[in-house]
Amino acid sequence: MHKNVGFYKEEEIVLMLNEKKVCQLSNNAKYIIREIFEHPDEEAVVYAKRLDEFIKPDFYIRIGENTHYISMKSGSSNTLHQEYVKEFCIYLRERGISNRTLQTILLYQFGDGTLDGTGKERFPYEKLRFLLADRLKEANLELNRDKEFVISIINRVVFKGAREENIEADYVYHGDKDYGILVSKKQMIKHCHRRDWAFIDSLHIGPILLRPHARYVGKEIKREKSRQRLEFYWPNYYADLDYISKRYDG
Repeated sequence: MHKNVGFYKEEEIVLMLNEKKVCQLSNNAKYIIREIFEHPDEEAVVYAKRLDEFIKPDFYIRIGENTHYISMKSGSSNTLHQEYVKEFCIYLRERGISNRTLQTILLYQFGDGTLDGTGKERFPYEKLRFLLADRLKEANLELNRDKEFVISIINRVVFKGAREENIEADYVYHGDKDYGILVSKKQMIKHCHRRDWAFIDSLHIGPILLRPHARYVGKEIKREKSRQRLEFYWPNYYADLDYISKRYDG
């Protein structure tokens, strides 16, 4: 989804909610408010504002003294986060991840047999998966051994981002002003405690798969920064959010 379309949809949600009494809201808006604030007074006034900073929450909703921050997505995109691969490796090293796994991540990122992208030939995914099969299996075992670590990565990717000072989202909303799915951080944590993703062969942490923003296989490198950026994506994200929203209490 193009960013301008995303901003437009966020603004629609904010306009739908802001300075309206609960009793005046549309059915979908009431669903959002009642899920977040449980049993709000029908005469209570809702305030909402879109956040301009490049942080995970896209807008906040406030009733009285209670404020909650919402991260919003629309459309079919399942890419949730990006950051430079070397910054992420520094973070993983601080969390105790081994140098061998960090090296595997870099080998997978650049796909040219080097840790810094200086190789002459960049391999396609299918060949790379074969060449790195044993290392990927070993890395996945380490990256998914500790559920609390997995949840911390999901928090980084979905709710908070890479900076400690960032405002953290309380909820994820996937949809538009007319219909959507709302999932709380609490619900997602419950889901991650109860599920296992050992069946995934690709490089992953819990349900989150890792891949380079661009590897430029057989092509000229047009933008070096794109090669250095690591993407975090969640396959079947919308379907999983729908499942989580129905299965777990918020």
